[in-house]
Amino acid sequence: MDLQRHISFFPAAKSLGEIGASKCEELDGNGTALWNLCTRLKRNYDTGTPQDVPIILLLARVFAFMVLYCALEVGKGTTGNVVRVMRIGIKAAKNCMGREQWDNATKICGNIGLMEGMLRKLDPDLQEGETEIHERLIAEYYILRTALAWKQNNMDLTEHMYGKSTANLTIFDPGTVESLADVLYEIGKDLLDKKEYEGAVKWLGRSNEMVKSQELDKMSTDISELRLSIAESLIRATLALQNPEATGRARYLLENLEDTMGTRLPVMLLRLEFLSTMTDETFDGVLYSNTLHKMARSMMLSESNFKLMMHHIRKLNDKSSSLACKALDSFITMRILQDGKDSWLEKVIITRIWLTISQRDSAEALEALKMMLSNIYQHTQKPASAAATLAAHTLLWKRIESNYVQGQIDTAESWCRLAMLRIFESSGEINMARMSRKLLLCALAKNDYNTARDVYGAMPDTTKNDPMTRFLMYKISIRCDDLEYASKCLEIVSRAITKDVPDPTLLYACVLDAQQVGNKQQALAALQLVMERFGSTTSNSVHLPSLLRLTIKLSSGLLDDTTITPLQDGSQNNVERLCKLFETAVDAIKRTSASSDTDMLWTFAELDWFSKNSYNLAIKYISSWTPHHLLRMLICCIAFIDRYPSDTTEQVADDLSLRKMFCEFSAATALVALARGEDNRKQSLQDYMDLRKHVDNFDRILQDKVIKLGDAPGVVQDLFQKLAVLLAFDFEAACHLKAWDQLGESILKAEACQNARVYELMADCMLSAEEAPIIVLIATLKKIINSACELDSFDNIKLAKYMRCLFQVALSQNYDVAESLLDNILSQAEESAETGQPYPSEELEWIVTRAFNHAVDLYCASKDQECLSWAQRALGIAQYYPDNGGLKRLLENRLAGLQFD
Repeated sequence: MDLQRHISFFPAAKSLGEIGASKCEELDGNGTALWNLCTRLKRNYDTGTPQDVPIILLLARVFAFMVLYCALEVGKGTTGNVVRVMRIGIKAAKNCMGREQWDNATKICGNIGLMEGMLRKLDPDLQEGETEIHERLIAEYYILRTALAWKQNNMDLTEHMYGKSTANLTIFDPGTVESLADVLYEIGKDLLDKKEYEGAVKWLGRSNEMVKSQELDKMSTDISELRLSIAESLIRATLALQNPEATGRARYLLENLEDTMGTRLPVMLLRLEFLSTMTDETFDGVLYSNTLHKMARSMMLSESNFKLMMHHIRKLNDKSSSLACKALDSFITMRILQDGKDSWLEKVIITRIWLTISQRDSAEALEALKMMLSNIYQHTQKPASAAATLAAHTLLWKRIESNYVQGQIDTAESWCRLAMLRIFESSGEINMARMSRKLLLCALAKNDYNTARDVYGAMPDTTKNDPMTRFLMYKISIRCDDLEYASKCLEIVSRAITKDVPDPTLLYACVLDAQQVGNKQQALAALQLVMERFGSTTSNSVHLPSLLRLTIKLSSGLLDDTTITPLQDGSQNNVERLCKLFETAVDAIKRTSASSDTDMLWTFAELDWFSKNSYNLAIKYISSWTPHHLLRMLICCIAFIDRYPSDTTEQVADDLSLRKMFCEFSAATALVALARGEDNRKQSLQDYMDLRKHVDNFDRILQDKVIKLGDAPGVVQDLFQKLAVLLAFDFEAACHLKAWDQLGESILKAEACQNARVYELMADCMLSAEEAPIIVLIATLKKIINSACELDSFDNIKLAKYMRCLFQVALSQNYDVAESLLDNILSQAEESAETGQPYPSEELEWIVTRAFNHAVDLYCASKDQECLSWAQRALGIAQYYPDNGGLKRLLENRLAGLQFD
């Protein structure tokens, strides 16, 4: 700026010569006028902030001083003019320093220094009072030079100027003292901010001593604040030296300050700061707490003071949580509640909870917190807001969980009950339900079931019927042997599983819990509900094979447990449940057979497990289960075997075929028992039809196995013995189904079995077939007898019996067949005599008697030829009767007595 350039290059007075001397009054007048003008204009910006004043006014005042100094220098300077211009110069220099115009300030101070010399030359002519005024003015100049040297970071010069300013302290008035003390304070404060603590202590100490040298009542109203600021900074700087001597010195300074300003907030804060520097061993928590109590009582409540108070309470909490809680309780009771500061109330509630949870749990601390929260609610008669309650519950829940996990159940319960105080009513039903359920868990952990029921009874209905709540009550109920209520809870838990939320986790938890307490029935009931929800669907949340396996294992374990009473679930029992479980597995495999996920879900291992376990159960209980249940289990085993992959090893395939043959055999056995005992004719016929399918399956597998098992004759023989039994059942089934044309096939298949018993069974069955046509009956019996006769092991007595039965039937229906049967009997009697195993005499006597009587009947009917034919056959058979020919002679005599034409 042009004005700054003029200031910088302001001409020296000597360069003006005589012109300057003649113009000195004019210069003085113009300089004074400019100064006064700037002063008036400056008042328009009198905001207390130097930066708000336009720089042009500052420079104009500097230029005005330069003009006045020039006038003084070229004229004859009187004492009054020198003093006046010096004062103007000091003001201008201070203005420059306020705007960091260091060059201008230095230039002005240089001129003031020259004026000091002028003033000292004039002083000998002055009176004593005027000299003191001049000395104080000079002292102010050196104070200004001290401040300028400090601002220019020249501490050596600062020290020198300080010494100059204090050369004659006795003449200082209060204003000069205050000015010097302020400069010294600023220097010390600056050093303190720079962490140059030793220098800060020195300069702040000088400032403090300077203030103490004057009586307070003679100083300005601002001196009290300055004194407090000096003491505060000095104590901080002294403490920062961190040595015992400095600590003692700081304590002394603080105590002196408290004696005069102990009720001032800054002093109390200084005391707190001093205490905070102490180590844990020397920290005086009681004094810190008492100071906070004093602050709470005396300080004016404002947002900043509230934050300040809370800050120091938290700092005290780092040293002593119990004292911090008491201090905050005092603050709440004395000020927050009494002054109606609702806007801060929720903040102190959260802080109060935080203080308690930050310390070790104790019954006393919890009780104190509970009383404080209850007092707040009693005073306000309204709950905390939802936001504050959420924050409080967040803190409390962490503490609850921590104690519960660590097994501190009583403490966790106390925290839960505190979280349910009326002041937290705004938390909402969900949060309160969570707290209530945690109380249930605490009661469960303590086996305090009465308390659990009380907690449950106090819940609202919606919380009671929440699946998680019911799950906890399920746990409690099974431990109290309240199985009926446990079942109700289980049902409600299962209802939570929907298509939208297909999550069986809670039901699984019920299963595990029931297993833990050893209640297998309840575990099964829970698994049964999972099966009802997921057994017929495909869900990613349920691995059906695993679910079925677990349920089957539990059910199997109950089969032989006589200590367990069957579940009161209608027709359900363990065997029925097992059958349904295996049938569910079969259905699931069939449903997923077309899916690409089949191999991943129903792996070889899964199929093998289900196949073997269904097979083993069938074997183990084959004699104790009803045919109906046994059949169902066997059918499931067959279905599992049929689902094995085709690329299994030969050994596995052989094992599976043998297992399947046993199942087919046992299934047919069960079906024949069912068919025989079934009152419903239609169902009985259906059972017989199913039986024939199993027989066919067995026979087909056997044909494939015969070649492979050629080197195991024992196994082959056993399988053919089973086939013989099955063929007898098949024959029976065909008879009941009136499949007359298929009877011969069964007889033909039986030849491979080489088993006489099968023919006996077939014959008995044929004889009992009331609806069989006589032709079929006779033809079938002849086939049976003919096939049986080829076996060496067939019993002659039974053969004779069947021949008698066949003859009797034929005699009543077809004489030609009956007559041909006599030839067969004669042949058999002859063969029997030759082998040493005679034909049964009773049968011979019966056959001979019936045949001869029939001959007599033919004689009476005038059929002489037929009579003679029958009589001859009777006599032929009679010769083998073991009575030395007596029967034959008797019949011959009777035949001779007949009169033929």
